[in-house]
Amino acid sequence: MKVFLFGVLFLGLVLMQLEVNAQGIGVRAGYQTASTTNNGNQVAGSLGSFYLGGYKNIKLGVGDLLRLNTGLEYMQNGHRTNDANFRSINYLSIPLGLRAKLGPLYAQGGINANFKIGEKYEVNSQSVLNDTNRTSSFDMPVHIGVGFRLFVIDIEARYHYGFMDVNNGNKNSYLQIGAAFGF
Repeated sequence: MKVFLFGVLFLGLVLMQLEVNAQGIGVRAGYQTASTTNNGNQVAGSLGSFYLGGYKNIKLGVGDLLRLNTGLEYMQNGHRTNDANFRSINYLSIPLGLRAKLGPLYAQGGINANFKIGEKYEVNSQSVLNDTNRTSSFDMPVHIGVGFRLFVIDIEARYHYGFMDVNNGNKNSYLQIGAAFGF
């Protein structure tokens, strides 16, 4: 009898978790490597950082095949030669995309609206940021990605490619690898 009650309780908790995940909200975080290109050539080295944000998946149509994906994220773009020579640009990003799901696997693609909230530019450990070399306050990269669901955690990778000139021909690109947890 105890085993039966434990089984019913366990099944009930699992079903409650599935119902909560059906709401499609959660948090995502992970590692990001960013680079800056100018005329197709990489400027300095890559800048490693983290990203953190929340998301919302909205079902489109019947079933679970297609969803609209949006959210709000914090991240850093830029480039780094070494600790004394780098540019880091802090952004709040609003991604908007479509997610196609097939079993535990999914693919996604869309566009991001990135709003600059801060910037550092140092050469030989001295700030050289001024009005003539400041990065624009807005960027709009496109992204593609893949992921898979492992119980209640999504493991995913997204590549973002910037088409907009954010500073004297410079464009942002970045790769995110991380996890998302749905509520």
